[in-house]
Amino acid sequence: MHRLPSNLVLLASVVFTLNATPVARQELERPRDVVSAPEFEVTVARDVMIPMRDGVTLATDLYFPAENGEQLPGQWSIVLERTPYNKQGQRLVEQAEFFAARGYVSAVQDIRGRYASEGSFLMYGQEGNDGMDTVEWLADQPWSNDQIGLTGGSYTAATAHSILTQGPSAVSAAFIREGSANYHEDGAWQGGAFELAHNLGYALSLGSVGKEAAASSSVADALRWAQNNFAQQLQMAPLRPGSNVLALAPSYAAWYTDWQTHDRYDDYWKQNGYDVEQYYDQVADVPVLLLGAWYDRFNRGSLNNFLGYTQHNDSPVHLYAIPAVHGPGNVEVNYAGDVDFGPEAAIFDAPKGSTRMMELNLQWFDRWLKGLDNGVRDADLVRLFRMEPRDGKRNADGRLQAGGTWQEFDIWPPADVRFTDFYLTSDLELQTEISSAGSITFEYDPANPVPTVGGSMTSGGDAAPEGAYDQRCRESLPLCTNTLPLHVRPDVLSFETPPLTETVEVTGPIAVHLWISSTAIDTDFTAKLVDVYPPTPDYPDGYAMNLVDSIVRARFRTFEQKGPHYHRAYGISEELLEPGKVYEVTIDLVGTSALFAPGHRIRLDISSSNFPRFDVNPNTAETYLDRKLPPIKAYNSVHMGGANPSRMVLPIRPVM
Repeated sequence: MHRLPSNLVLLASVVFTLNATPVARQELERPRDVVSAPEFEVTVARDVMIPMRDGVTLATDLYFPAENGEQLPGQWSIVLERTPYNKQGQRLVEQAEFFAARGYVSAVQDIRGRYASEGSFLMYGQEGNDGMDTVEWLADQPWSNDQIGLTGGSYTAATAHSILTQGPSAVSAAFIREGSANYHEDGAWQGGAFELAHNLGYALSLGSVGKEAAASSSVADALRWAQNNFAQQLQMAPLRPGSNVLALAPSYAAWYTDWQTHDRYDDYWKQNGYDVEQYYDQVADVPVLLLGAWYDRFNRGSLNNFLGYTQHNDSPVHLYAIPAVHGPGNVEVNYAGDVDFGPEAAIFDAPKGSTRMMELNLQWFDRWLKGLDNGVRDADLVRLFRMEPRDGKRNADGRLQAGGTWQEFDIWPPADVRFTDFYLTSDLELQTEISSAGSITFEYDPANPVPTVGGSMTSGGDAAPEGAYDQRCRESLPLCTNTLPLHVRPDVLSFETPPLTETVEVTGPIAVHLWISSTAIDTDFTAKLVDVYPPTPDYPDGYAMNLVDSIVRARFRTFEQKGPHYHRAYGISEELLEPGKVYEVTIDLVGTSALFAPGHRIRLDISSSNFPRFDVNPNTAETYLDRKLPPIKAYNSVHMGGANPSRMVLPIRPVM
């Protein structure tokens, strides 16, 4: 069963329109054919206090093109980034100077309650009004030509989206990297489980440089100590209000408590700033470039925002997907975690004095703010890096050396994808035909969760490093006491194909449909797609490289499907399990692009925990923040074949 059937069938339950064909692959457009040259000096007006509608003022640094040390007259296009990370940080200063030297005004603003800005910090929910007030102020200035470009990533992606979703007339284009579409599902409660490592790590990180920490060295020291002892903090979760180190920074403790409390998709998550998906029909119809990454926790957001923006806008929307983890600096490297994807992974080589991110950003804004004919396509474009294995050797940096190829399409998923069912069998195989009925039961003990080894996350530090890794324990990780592969654990079920005899390309959305039962009234199920390399001299046991993974909390198993992705955040309901009864649950693995080479195996790992990426389900069905009962073991079963055909749905493309 290792060969794919010749008559691949489009999965009937995935409903969307394939109304275009893939564009021909071509050499990536280079941004230096027509480009704004660094022909100006730069002058800076620091801490310009821009008034908001409620009287609070926000500190903004304005970088102007200059000559002989003086700001040049005239009107200019503006590039705006609003940040919680200090507008005078090195990356933002270099970026601002880069744009100003090329004939833009660059505006970099500390958001409300952070660094030099007035007011109290409130996570995300304040960004819509403050962003609109800032855009309107910039547009009214005598040096403005009413052509404003929004840029940013991660939190600053949220500040950009929160402006775009209000349809501002002065915004002409946006370049947004690694942004969420819905912070309930992308950021806080993926599949109904709390994203513990990121959420706690991010709260401690922001709080340690917040205003409470700035006002008290003892508060700053305590929060830094917690960061340095992060694994210990993770073991203490959930953090109840007033009884943890975050209580020293009340403004950060408040929103972290909110996140822990709102496990359902309620009005809290529908605020502008938290949610983009609710506002697609209001978004400004301007060119938008979305930069995502296969190992970024906001990969779902990048893909869904591309779908939402293209469905509601006439202006071109471009999507890049790179083999990287979260963060601006990771665009500049060719590896993600323990795997190096080679020089092919570079978007392009940046000239001295710039970065790949700056060059791509400049190309986009030169086209849409200045009208330069620089080869940027004026139609929708998807540009994906397809991850590809090599010979299983370790490079000089100690990483598995892989490679890849850039591919271009005009829609997501690509038009020539055929969704193919890979059915689970009681012999722990993956095959393309339904097997006879069977089931496998494993013990899930909340006191002994499966350790997180890589994946799509951020802010986990050394306790939960992100990216691609061989799926085996390392003693540096919490809960790991050996270096054994994860699949030898009795609570991990690994379903594999035989070694492949032909190359298989997987590019597009991925979902796992499991038929399950449990002795508990609530429990979790996790799924992870793995590329299993054969043994080599550098990796005598082979190398099990994680591609994508996710989770579903059984009582939040109800979902609504919109297009090729599963949106558990819509119409979410709560329904406990009846012990022993069989239910279907769906785990949305979002998507990727990867080749599986001959001799490799396609593997699906199923379990009930992934700690500390996700909180540990105690199997008691209690609300996360109010857990009081002792955790109990659950005996969880996966049913397959017959009337309960558990399966993984892979998007298979013809190999080119």
